[in-house]
Amino acid sequence: MAKIKRRGESGAAKNYITRTQALKKLQISLSDFRRLCILKGIYPREPTNKKKANKGSSAPASFYYSKDILYLLHEPLLQKFREHKTFAKKLARALGRGEWALAAGLEERKPLARLDHLVKERYPTFKQALQDLNDPLSLLCLFERLPRDPVPGKTQVPPEITAECGKLVAEWKVWAIRTHALRKVFLSIKGVYYECEVPAGRSGETVNVRWLEPWEFKQTVPADVDFRILLTFLDLYRTLTSFVLFKLYTDENLVYPPQLDVKLDEAGQGVGKFKLVERAPEVEAAPAETKDGKRITKKDVKKSIKSIAHAGTAEGMEVDEEVPEVKEEQDEEFVYHPSKNDEEAADPANAPPTPRLPDYTLFSPYTFYLSRETSSRTWEFVIRAFGGKVVTADSIATLDPTVASQITHILLDRPMEPAVMRKLQGDHKWTWVQPQWVADCANLRRLLPAGEGSGYEPGGTLPPHVSPWDGEGVNDRPWLGVEARAAATAEDEESGDEEMAVDGSEVLDTPAMRAAAENPADSTLVHQAELEAEASGVDHAAFKKHLAQLSKSRAEGPADTKKNKKPAAAAAAAAAAEEDQRKIMMTGKKQRLYEKMQYSNNERRQEADKLESKRQAIEKRKKKEGKK
Repeated sequence: MAKIKRRGESGAAKNYITRTQALKKLQISLSDFRRLCILKGIYPREPTNKKKANKGSSAPASFYYSKDILYLLHEPLLQKFREHKTFAKKLARALGRGEWALAAGLEERKPLARLDHLVKERYPTFKQALQDLNDPLSLLCLFERLPRDPVPGKTQVPPEITAECGKLVAEWKVWAIRTHALRKVFLSIKGVYYECEVPAGRSGETVNVRWLEPWEFKQTVPADVDFRILLTFLDLYRTLTSFVLFKLYTDENLVYPPQLDVKLDEAGQGVGKFKLVERAPEVEAAPAETKDGKRITKKDVKKSIKSIAHAGTAEGMEVDEEVPEVKEEQDEEFVYHPSKNDEEAADPANAPPTPRLPDYTLFSPYTFYLSRETSSRTWEFVIRAFGGKVVTADSIATLDPTVASQITHILLDRPMEPAVMRKLQGDHKWTWVQPQWVADCANLRRLLPAGEGSGYEPGGTLPPHVSPWDGEGVNDRPWLGVEARAAATAEDEESGDEEMAVDGSEVLDTPAMRAAAENPADSTLVHQAELEAEASGVDHAAFKKHLAQLSKSRAEGPADTKKNKKPAAAAAAAAAAEEDQRKIMMTGKKQRLYEKMQYSNNERRQEADKLESKRQAIEKRKKKEGKK
């Protein structure tokens, strides 16, 4: 006889469970449930049929996989949450009664939940941990910049947490400086984007880790931010980052965490305040020789040797009377001292470049002076990661003459008169550049022109700074400027790289080029056309020649009516393409709303055109009747 299936015991009703049912099964509060789901990586699911999953009810509910909730029943953190709940009750009762000694004792024995097992569980391999390191580093940098002063009426993050986040970020940068792992830098409105190439194992496989670091401004924290959720993510990310850093430092044969120089820290140094120390090799101590459970000493060895000598003499054997001296075994443990002591431990930026990355020591021959208006945290990291040295001081005039003679570049982020620059420079051979020059050189891994006319001089018009992740080829890097791109192309041609010839007449037929030809005196239009030509791979000389020809033909007049219609059609196509780009950035709901608005506007426009045509027809008829 076939078994009768009952409603709610199979299918979606069994595979899914609501949040209310999950709370009853786990017997925890809603806040603890949210924290547990974040730490374990469990999130709500969307069943195909919500009514079946909710056992016939159409009430709104959040659903989870039943297997995920059953998996949480065996989580050790559940017991820690219950212990913390008990601790909170006892602490509140002690504070309410004024039992301060008891409250202090409870605070010292506060139960703490460790998340080490979660990191090993969620990231079985080191490569998986590196692939998920983008968000942890970004969140650590964000919390590092949070204000540490208490704000009345707002949730305040403890200063210990922000200090720990800053420490982890600094340790990550110190490792990147030592290994020259930094690859790309992008300056945006939100902050600075970095990308490091991290080795994922001994096989040579690497993982690109990209993160965002906010600018060094005081952060304005919105009042509606739920810091409980962010702090839960932060607890997991701090543990994950610590695991990754320990592995990276160990692979480089370095002690983790790196030593902090208190004097350099008090002097306001950035990542240079950390000193790297090589790990001591593990030496296995030889087991002590024993006899009958007693330790053999020097006297016992000498007695044994003398007895053997007397016995050999009695039997007619020749024995050397000189007894070799045996060193006493030291009672103290053998301590291995690193090859470099604290005084000789070099700054991470001054460490010798890693042989496996010789192409990423671009600034190794140079020393940079960072003026006070530049972001020292950003540019010190970038310069040191590419092998350079950094000097910071309150003013250029107060520099020590010996240090000033070693400086090769001055990073200045404000306009300065040439006479003042020459007076400060004196006999020194300094190159004055804006900070963007460092980022562009790092992205290209080539020194760009920095003299007058390059745009990088103080007060000059900087070339466009475009995201370095748009393309990897030279022609896909319009932020280099015309001269740099031409130089890079010439260098590639000399090295034997074959490049496809580009027909300038076809590539340069763009709306920006036609607009520049209409008004060649407008530098903005000409610059935009120049950028499009660079992106298309057109030579600068060909661009100038084509612009001159097009301007001359426009001044003489159009040849036929078809050519007159081309700019209007191209402008319409460009507007349509721009509208499509805007729609791509919208959500599905906003796209549908936008399409409805466009449809309504078209209907009104057509109705208005129809009424206008009727009005014109009536006026025309009235004029004819008036003439008669």
